[in-house]
Amino acid sequence: MKLKLNEIPDEGREYIYTKETGELNEDLRDLIENNSYKVSFFIKPLNSDDFMLNGFVTTKTKEICSLCGETFHFPTTAKLNEIIIPKPPSEKEREKQSKANHISEQDENAPSVSEYKGEVFEIGDLVHEAIALSIPFNPKPEKNDKGDCSVCLKSILTGPFVYDEELSTPVKINPFSALKDLKLKNTKPN
Repeated sequence: MKLKLNEIPDEGREYIYTKETGELNEDLRDLIENNSYKVSFFIKPLNSDDFMLNGFVTTKTKEICSLCGETFHFPTTAKLNEIIIPKPPSEKEREKQSKANHISEQDENAPSVSEYKGEVFEIGDLVHEAIALSIPFNPKPEKNDKGDCSVCLKSILTGPFVYDEELSTPVKINPFSALKDLKLKNTKPN
């Protein structure tokens, strides 16, 4: 889905995309399959080239439970907070503009930076990336009333995982014990 940046008025514009409107269905299919989604954002020009985009995405992704291995639909909400800048025309120009961004790396609420080429911005790529980054490393389904997994109904571990079996204590062996049975022959020189 391409967003035409030259059509955005100075006061900005709000966009809302859903599964029913269908603009992002193909861009998001690999992450969310046929689940519904809502993408809502407001985009406003900062100057003639740069734009500020703020919004959110709510949907469900198809995941595998990190506890039981069952497939489930993981509800997720991703925040969109971007500054959109034009892509430099050449690699040399890109090297001139690249600087370390230590400030936004410290604050998770700081905006990220995305690039556009020409007068269009790939909003589908941005939303796809935001959803993918919102999925935790070890997804788990929600708990039911008893505190068990709502998919497999097994107890969800809340503390660290430990083995219940007792491990035997290692026996220290003296490395010189093999030498105790050695005897030297006393040989006399002739």
